[in-house]
Amino acid sequence: MKRQVEFSIIIPIYNCEKYIEKCINSILVQKFNHYELLLIDDGSTDSSGMISDIYAKKNKQIKVFHKKNEGVSAARNVGIQKATGKYILFMDSDDYIEKDYLSYCSMMMKKYRLDLLNVGFYSIVECDNKIHRDKICAIEKMYENKESIKKDLVYLWDKHMLYNIWNKVYLNSIIKKNNIYFPLYDFGEDMDFNIEYMKYIQRFYNSKKCFYNYIKERKDSLTHKYRDNLFQIRIDEFYKFNQYFEENGISRNEYIEFSSRRYIERFVGCIENVFHSKLSFFQKYKLIRKNIYDDVTRESLIYAKSNSIKMKILLFPIRYKMTLVAMLFGKL
Repeated sequence: MKRQVEFSIIIPIYNCEKYIEKCINSILVQKFNHYELLLIDDGSTDSSGMISDIYAKKNKQIKVFHKKNEGVSAARNVGIQKATGKYILFMDSDDYIEKDYLSYCSMMMKKYRLDLLNVGFYSIVECDNKIHRDKICAIEKMYENKESIKKDLVYLWDKHMLYNIWNKVYLNSIIKKNNIYFPLYDFGEDMDFNIEYMKYIQRFYNSKKCFYNYIKERKDSLTHKYRDNLFQIRIDEFYKFNQYFEENGISRNEYIEFSSRRYIERFVGCIENVFHSKLSFFQKYKLIRKNIYDDVTRESLIYAKSNSIKMKILLFPIRYKMTLVAMLFGKL
């Protein structure tokens, strides 16, 4: 009887010819090799699809699926449909993993009979030929049921452990049984996927070991592209988080500082985002002023407590409704 593939590694591919080989090679050198690598080419217009095909011809564990461009969520959903492994891992095409990652994941999933494994990661910013690398992790802990998870839910979100999909190992059976797929948008889809998946889990392990290298920012990344609805996205996320915690039986006193701080710190990014637009100075001023005076912004400033000196400085003009100064900080 043929043994089931242990890991299905799903990577959406779109115009990433500069980075995809490093990503794929980090998988090929894994000490544990009982996996399938699913490369979902989402209508790339560069050589990404061709590079993927070349790798697939050399290695039968690699499968390439070419599709029309519909966005990262649709690409990942194709990967889920094609996955035959017991466990599912997601990666982004410009990231890479440490060589003992799969060995560790296999050992932990079997040892603790997990529904979900969460690992730490390195957040990397590449700018002007310099690399800044931050280790992001939280407490090492085994959660054996939903109630134990709920006790640390705010803490785990606050430590950036639950937003992302690429630092986790999922059970394929839970995903398929409960028809869990990515919503068809490309901003915040990871968070929504995880919230849905966690409804169905009991045994969850959070590891402080770091195996995943997340390229947070490059000059050509989405971070530098203007989003005209970013303010509204952040407001919607604020309400969604509050509702999520309420539905999990967590009192407002426990979550309001976190959700307010999360919103207000991302609000600063919204101001920066405006300066990636082609709006006139007056249009930028009007938009930023409107959102500084927004009720969610004013309320969040009451509860948010930032320990960062840099963030306190950036929030000063927002707190005191100094729109021009906030614009200056945003541009700088």
